[in-house]
This record gives sequence, C-alpha cells and structure tokens, in this order.
Amino acid sequence: MQRQAKFGDWLLKNRYRCFSFFMLLMVLPIVAFTFSVGRVLRHQTERQAVTETAQIGRLTATLVDEHFRQSAAFLDSFASRPLLKQAWARRDMAAVQEHLEQASRLRPDFVFFSIYDLDGTLRGIFPAHAEVVNSNFAYRDWYQGVSRNHGPYVSVVYQTAVSPKQLVVATAVALKDDYGRTTGYLMAPFAVDTISRWLAESKLDGSWTISLLDQTGQLAAHPAMDPFAAPVNLSAYPPAHLVQTAGEGNGVFARDGQTFFTRYVPIPQFGWTVLVEQSFLQLQLGSQAVEHRVWFFGVIFLLIGVGVSLLMGWLYSQLEVGNRFINLSVDLFCVAGSDGYFKRLSPAWKTVLGFTTSELTAKPYLEFIHPEDRDATQVEKQRLENGDLTLAFENRYLCKDGSYKWLLWNAVCEPEENLIYAVARDITERKRVQQQIEQQNRELELRNREVEHATQLKSKFLASMSHELRTPLNAIVGFSGLLAEETAGTLNDKQKRFVGHIKQGADHLLQLINDILDLSKIEAGQLEMRCEDFCLEDALPEVLSTIRPLAMAKNIRVAHELKTHHQVYADRVRVKQVLYNLLSNAVKFTPRDGHINVDCRAEDLFVCVSVTDNGIGIRPEDQNLVFEEFRQLQEGNGSANQGTGLGLAITKRLVERQGGRIFLKSEPGSGSCFTFTVPASGAAPNPKPESAFRTAREVADSSLRKPLVLIVDDETAARELMASYLEPAYRTVTACSSGEALEKARQLQPDAITLDVLMAGGSGFETLVSLRKIPETANIPVIIVSVVDQRRVGFALGAADYLIKPIHKPALLEAIGKCTSRRADASVLVVDDDSATLELLENTLRSAGYRTHTAQDGAAALAALSSLAVSAILLDLLMPDMDGFQVIQRVRQVAKLKDTPILVMTGKNLSAEEMAVLSRETQALFQKNGSWPQALLEEIGKVIRNRKLTKAVGQS
Repeated sequence: MQRQAKFGDWLLKNRYRCFSFFMLLMVLPIVAFTFSVGRVLRHQTERQAVTETAQIGRLTATLVDEHFRQSAAFLDSFASRPLLKQAWARRDMAAVQEHLEQASRLRPDFVFFSIYDLDGTLRGIFPAHAEVVNSNFAYRDWYQGVSRNHGPYVSVVYQTAVSPKQLVVATAVALKDDYGRTTGYLMAPFAVDTISRWLAESKLDGSWTISLLDQTGQLAAHPAMDPFAAPVNLSAYPPAHLVQTAGEGNGVFARDGQTFFTRYVPIPQFGWTVLVEQSFLQLQLGSQAVEHRVWFFGVIFLLIGVGVSLLMGWLYSQLEVGNRFINLSVDLFCVAGSDGYFKRLSPAWKTVLGFTTSELTAKPYLEFIHPEDRDATQVEKQRLENGDLTLAFENRYLCKDGSYKWLLWNAVCEPEENLIYAVARDITERKRVQQQIEQQNRELELRNREVEHATQLKSKFLASMSHELRTPLNAIVGFSGLLAEETAGTLNDKQKRFVGHIKQGADHLLQLINDILDLSKIEAGQLEMRCEDFCLEDALPEVLSTIRPLAMAKNIRVAHELKTHHQVYADRVRVKQVLYNLLSNAVKFTPRDGHINVDCRAEDLFVCVSVTDNGIGIRPEDQNLVFEEFRQLQEGNGSANQGTGLGLAITKRLVERQGGRIFLKSEPGSGSCFTFTVPASGAAPNPKPESAFRTAREVADSSLRKPLVLIVDDETAARELMASYLEPAYRTVTACSSGEALEKARQLQPDAITLDVLMAGGSGFETLVSLRKIPETANIPVIIVSVVDQRRVGFALGAADYLIKPIHKPALLEAIGKCTSRRADASVLVVDDDSATLELLENTLRSAGYRTHTAQDGAAALAALSSLAVSAILLDLLMPDMDGFQVIQRVRQVAKLKDTPILVMTGKNLSAEEMAVLSRETQALFQKNGSWPQALLEEIGKVIRNRKLTKAVGQS
C-alpha cells in the first residue's frame, strides 16, 4: 500500500508525467486493438473476395448452364414436332421454313434458326439468308459435336457465315424420325453480347469482372468484348488449364501485363469456364484503404469510442455478401431455416408474388406452396439436408391475387448453420408455352388416329367385297370363255368377235378389281405371305413364258443372263407377281423392236433383281410418284395408259412386305431400270412353314395351262432332244444330276419325270427310290428312259413306264400323255349355291372329259355322296343353312369318304384359323378370279392322278 501511495504521489506531481502515463495506458491498448482489427479486416477482405467470387462464379455457372439447358430443351422439343419431322422427311422446305419462323417468334433471343442435312448442308434458315443456303458446314464444331453423339451440343465461339458475321455460340440437336433414326440437325446460335447480358444478371459489384470461356479456351463473353471481331483465344491463360485438371479454384495470375485475382468455376455439362476477376493491385488498395480507415477510427475512438464502435459495426455489416445478393438480384433469393420459415428474402419476392417480406416470413413457406407440390417439396428439402444439391426443381407458389406461379429452384444446404440458400426463377410463361405445344401435339395425334382409322375402315370394306365383286365376273369370264371355245355350239365370225370383246372387257375389269382388292387387303393387313426357300431362276421362266406373247406382239426381245442359282426366302407367288408387273410395265412402255433385260445378282443378305428396258423413260419429277396409288405414267404423246395405276404401288407393297425394297433409275428417252431386293435364303429371321395347299393364282402360275415335265439326264444332247420332242405340248425343265433332280422335283412339283438310269455320280434307280421316299414327290409319275433293259427292276421300284433308247417321239409322247392325261372315268361332285357358277363348272369339267354331279347346298351334297362314288369334291364355302366348313366336317366323319379329295373354291378372304382348317382337311384352295376354272382343271387332274397312283403303288 505504501508503494502504491508513493507511486501515486510521484505521478500526480507532474502533469506531463500523468498525461504521459494516461496516454501510454490508452495508446498501447488502442495500437494493439487497431493492429489486431486491421489484421482481421485484411483476412476478412481476402476471405470476402474468395467467398464472393465463389458465389458469383457458381451463380454464373448455374445461370449459364440453365440457359444452355433450356435452349437445348427448347430445340429438342421443337425438333420432336411431328409436323416438322413429316415436312423434313418429304423435303417440304416451305413448311420447314414456317416451323423455323415459329421457333424464331417463340425464342427471339436466338440470332437465327437453321436446319441441315446429315452431311452438314444447310437447307433452311430464318431469318432468310439465301447466300448460305445449300452451303456445307460440316467443318463447324457444333456439327461435329451433334453428329458424334446425336444429342444436344453447345459449340465453341465462332463467327457466323451470315452478315454481319458476329461472334456466336451455337446450340444444335438431332432431328429423328419415328424409328429413332437421325435424319438431320436443327441449330440456333446465341450472340456473344446476349451471353454477356446473362452474366450481367449475376453481377453484384462493379469491382468484379465476369468472363466466360468455351471448351477450347476462347473468350465467349466479357463486358468489353467486341461481338464482331475475331475470337480471343485464352487457352494459354493458366486458369483455363487448372479448371480442366483441378476443377474450381482461385489464385493470382498474370495476363496482358497485369496481375489479377481470378476465380475459375467449371460448367461440367458443357466444358465451359466462368472467370471472376479483379486487378490484384486494386484488391490490395482496397485492403490498405480499409486498414487506414481502421487506424483512423482508432484515433477517433479516443474521442468518441462509442461512435467508433457503432461505425465499425456498420462497416462490417455493409461488407456482408448476403446483403448484396439479396439487394441486387433480379431472381428470387432466399435463406430458409430448418424450422420451415423464411429467414431472408430478396426484394424480387414482392415483385413476383405480391406478398411483403413480413407476410412471407410470418408463416411456414409450405403454406404458400400448391397442395399438390408440398410432398415433393418436403422430399427435396430432405435431400438437401442429406447433403445433395437441388438443380432445376419445379413447384408452384401462391400469389397474393390467389393465382399460382411456377418457380424453378436451385438450392444448397449448410448443415452447420441449419440454413438453406436457394435461388428461384419465374418460369410460368415458359410452362404455358410448353403446355400449349403439348396440347397442339395431342390434338394433331388425335386427328392422325382418326384419319388412320377411317383409312383402315375403307380398306377393310374393300377387302370384304371380294366375294360380291368377283362372283358375277366369274360367270361373265367363264361363259364367254366357253362360248369362245365353241363348246355350246359353232359361232359365226361376228359372234366370235362379239364374244372376244366381252371376254377382253371382262378380263380387263377383273384385273382392275383384283388390283384394287389386292391393295386394300395389303392396307387392311389381310394379305398373308407364305414364305419359303426357292431358287429365283426357277421362277423366272414361268413368268417369261407368260410375258413373251405380249412382247412378241411388239417384236420386243426379252433377254436374261442368270448364270448363278440364287436361293431366296420369300413368297414364290408374290415374287412372280412382282416380276410379272415389272415386265408387263416394261413391255407397255417399250416401243416396237425394243429390248428388255432381266438381271439377278447377290448383294450382302439380299438378292437384287433388275428389269431394264429401252423405252420412253420417266421424267425426274415423276420418278417419286410412280409408286403412289392411282398414278399413271403418260406416253410421249401425253395420253395416259389404261388401268388403275395400282400396279407399281402393289409391287412396292409386296416387296416391302417380304423385307425388301424397290427403286428406280430412269432418264427420259433412254429407258428405265426397276430393281427390287428379296432376302437371300438363310437371311430371314423367322422362317414360316410352307402352306399345305396352293391358292388358285399359285396353281395358275405354276401350271401355265400346260403340264410340266422334268427331264433328268447327264447328257446335254439327250436333254435337248427330249425337250424338243415334248415342246410345245408340254413345258419342260431339265436336271443333269440326281441331287439337282430331287431338288427341282421337290420345288416345282412337275406332272411327270423322265429319268435316265446310267448317270455320272449316281444310279437312276437310286434317284427313283429317293423320289418315292420324299412325301412331296412320292406321287409324281416317273418314266425311265435308258439304254439298258431292266423293266422289272424299274416297275418294282415304282416307275410309271419304261422306254429303251433310242426313243421315238410318238412313244415318248404316248407315255407322257398316259401319265398326265385326265381319266374319262373320273367323276366330280360340284357344290355351289350359285346356279351360274354350277353351270360354268359343269360345262368346263365335261368339256375336259369328266363326269359331273351338282348340288346347290350342303344337305343335297351329303345326300348325293351317300349314293354316288366320286373321284373328287369341288366345294364352295359360302352357302345358306350349311356352309362349306360344316360339309367338310360331315364328309370326314364318313369312313368311305374320309380320303376323298376336296377342293375348295371361294371369293371370301379367309382368316388364319380358317386357312389352318382348310390346309389340314382339303387338297387345294381356289380364289374365284379370272384364271381359277383353268387352274381348277389342272389341280383336279393332279389330285385324281395322284390318288390313283397311290392306290396302284399300294396294291403292287
């Protein structure tokens, strides 16, 4: 105590000593305080710079990413328009241009909208720039990006080719058809000054400069950037490398002689980089200014300590980053707590929703969310609290006027603070436009379905009319044919001419009706394809034999060079129909003394068949129309040809139904070349079993009204000699080996076979045994022609006759005639409710040497069968009281009738179930068309002959 008193006395005695002491007591704490405060502020300024640049960079990256995503989504949605895809598919550039104009009206922030072929050729642009249309831009980065992955792509900065050649960034998407195949590309660019305006939306302080680099390091946006100058390349700038390797970061870097504090933030989705920069010197000056200010306030603190404290608190609060974001943002920024209440809100909330800040913070924010979106919002909040980010989350918020607005959210959670930092954007208008487009698309789809349904109803109606249309024509064609053959009596020349006119007109009318019905069945999905493996070269001669009379009338030479056997998997009848249509079309448009060539070649998994003529050719503007329905080509004099214009349309449909395609090459005055493809044998993924019976057209095409004889001999001269003996009464086909004979016999089903015994590579007797073992060839008559006399062995193995070389023409013709002729003792029961058809068939069969019995209904047919022995039954399916299916069932239940051949004739289009029943219970099916009576005669002869041969073999 004494020492303290002495010290006080000593101090108080001298005022300078006292002043100095008190100054020392005040100065030392103030110096220490101001030094520590200045140090803290320097660190705070540095942290402030890092935090502020990070938030600015991330916000900018999110903003740019959102703009690019929305742009890509808009283009992708626009590219999926059905009308645009249809217009682009048919290259209707006027319609495409209208779509581009609509897109430009919806998104005027794009410089232009353009559309390109797969090779990068510009086909349409709006606003229009004719100087660049049809130019190729495959060298552009946007084309290489979108063609590489067929997905949305944002390009690097480049100068456009259209005036005024400003710097742009392109967004491109792929145009795809209904099968997902890319058919073109849609591209629209942003100007770099537009992107710079985006960056201005996230700019909070004038001291920071925000720049944007594309994926190659070129400057894409900057406040002072010249939008018409060449692109500025900053790929050598260190942040451009660091962002690729280390991701987001900051540092001090030198560029253009200056040092900058730079924050670099990547945009991963597009490979772009955001740079937030400030001169390092300016940053230091700011820090020093703050430190000097602290010292100044420290001196003032001696006078007004309280005032200095208040002033320091005000300065600190002004440096807070959150206040600046909330005060300057045009979007809706907020800070929400884990308790479900808003803590801070930007002024934009009042502008968008109409509620004041106090009204929004007074209640839980869930009360402002649409009831249907509350569960999804709660789930999203839980994800945030678990550490996930919220990107592009959408929900609806209540407005003060009672309406709702759509908001698009990006948010992040700070678990230590129990706070959620979020930013939202009003997307109500975008949603409205999107819903409007979706509604239009739904309406278009509904209309398309209605049109398609109407087309199907029309096609089904036409297909179901086949019986009603063909039945009266059968009588006209059949009886006019009988009159022309003079089976009912001799006609004078005038009567013959009149009958010829009737038959010619009826045949023409029947062909027109068949074409229309064929097309309608294809459109209605009722045309069944019976695909099988067969040799294309074997089918061609049958077609050529039919087409040559037409060609000979105009002295047209029909040539074919088929040196290789091409096995295909297709419907044999439909392939022959395609060949006939193309050849008859070639004959029609080829002048007299012209020539037609048929060529066949293998190509990958297909076989290509070409029909080439030297006719009038087809104009380029007509080549895309010849395969359309009801299109008729015009001859040189401008006159249209007769017909429905359905031949090539049906041909195209038949080829495509079998997995092939057809195309045309032609020049006016130089002829035309039609080429179609069919799958090669083994290339078809799902082979279908061959039908158990043939239709009338198959029978008519295969028989061609003359029996077919297969000549088997290993000597060329012998084959040619017998073929010359048999022609023209018979059609002939030859084989030089046992294997070839077996294959052709199985495929062609000839009426008879002549077989040499002594052949290189195998005995004829072995071939005969093999023919009898194969079910398809077991009943074909075989006549052995040999230099050795082994009749007993031949007949024992099932030969129908045995001739010794050298043979004489009369003997050969007699032997063949015995095997292929119809037996006069054969009787046929004809069952049909149409009296005209009964009369036609009765006259046709009797003129061919058959005895006939008739019945007009099923009951009468069963009564006749109980007392008559018939060789075959010819049965109509559509009859009153008891239809054909019931008659078949009753006949098969009678023991003595169960093996009687039944041949069905009908004008009805049969279902798959009905076809299955007929294939199991009957021998042949005949559609009532112009050629069916002749085809019926051929098939009845074969059925009766095979039945008798089977009985003979069984008895022997």
